Amino acid sequence: MKGKRVSRRTVLKTGLAAAGAGLLGGAVRAQQAHYAKSPLLLGPARGNRVVIVGGGWGGVTTARTLKRLDPGIDVVLVEPKEIFMSCPLSNLYLAGVKDLHFFTFDYTNLVKDGIHFVNERALGVDRDRKRLLTTGGSIAYDYLVLSPGVEYAYERVAGLGEVKHLLPVGFRPFEHVALRRQIENFKGGDLVITVPKGPYRCPPGPYERAAMLAWYLKTNKIKGKVVLISAAAKPPKAPGFLAAYDELYADYLEYYPNTEVTGVDYGRKVIQTSLGEFDFDLLNLIPPMRAAEIVRKAGVTDGDWVDVRLPWHLAKNDDFIYVLGDADSAGGPKSGKLAFEEGKNRVAVHIAARIAGKEPPAPPPEVKNICYSFVNDEEAIWIAARYGWDAVKKRRKVLELKMDTKRTAKNGSLAYDWAFEHWGYMFG
Repeated sequence: MKGKRVSRRTVLKTGLAAAGAGLLGGAVRAQQAHYAKSPLLLGPARGNRVVIVGGGWGGVTTARTLKRLDPGIDVVLVEPKEIFMSCPLSNLYLAGVKDLHFFTFDYTNLVKDGIHFVNERALGVDRDRKRLLTTGGSIAYDYLVLSPGVEYAYERVAGLGEVKHLLPVGFRPFEHVALRRQIENFKGGDLVITVPKGPYRCPPGPYERAAMLAWYLKTNKIKGKVVLISAAAKPPKAPGFLAAYDELYADYLEYYPNTEVTGVDYGRKVIQTSLGEFDFDLLNLIPPMRAAEIVRKAGVTDGDWVDVRLPWHLAKNDDFIYVLGDADSAGGPKSGKLAFEEGKNRVAVHIAARIAGKEPPAPPPEVKNICYSFVNDEEAIWIAARYGWDAVKKRRKVLELKMDTKRTAKNGSLAYDWAFEHWGYMFG
């Protein structure tokens, strides 16, 4: 890609200025001067330019779909990581069932499709000038899609901020590497996993992780147990998970529902909860979550999540910004599959229609979600839903809900087929 690059010194100065300003309301306007000085990273677009922030399930799917709907659209994908890692199914990596390369893909085929891949971090949005500020310079856009995923609200658990570097969470790509190393070095005792109040990314994920790590302890004959502490009354797919906990891992897993984590004392190896203190030898503390910082810097939210205009995912206060995936507050699970579906069938379709001067389809396409959860190295359970939208409440509406909570190897095989199908669309 061509375009003038800024020096590392300039990048750092610009980034610090953006990070320190808050970037909400009047602060956004105060940053316009900083954005205006940032050199353009890409030259003029040959057609309408759609800039997508986030190279995950939602962002990649939107980018590839836009190019397939209209090859003339100038599509730019902005992502700070050079490699994609799938968080769906990644508990298989933590338990040692699959190696990391099974979950990772590069962006080569997107570039071959004519998509600009900008390996930079998004810092802010100049909505008046329609520019995205990155660590490498500014990118002009006609339409902007924010699909940034989540960040952790470490400050909401007392004592966690000071030791967060010691406690990899494993709900964002590649954090799993450090967490797996800790698991491999675990010699026994209490392996504690905590689940925050919702909403958070992948609601069944922590419960699957508990089962898979109990399987790991049992298989490797490690004298220890998983202690699962959850703020919720019961897990998603409860019959399947609870049966696995009781029938497969009675000696390796303890489960405490309705128990909220309030603090951590890493020096004493203790977490504080509403039920009292728990000792730990290894701790996987999953903190509360919120939309990634870029949506606040864009000025499209004033809370933890973005209140989008369904069904097309437009920001409430900007007709040229779409917010996709885990960042929104429109109901339904925060899942890779739902981001995939809504990127493909909603956001890309709406943008392509606008560029072509056409009306979007009416009624809007339904979207589907399915989530597979492994409970050992071969068997899985699943839950699936079809979603429309509630025109009055402006939220997703469940049209149909199905689940199979009987663990089977067939479901495990279906989970792999599902993953290969979606990864193939995104990266094949």
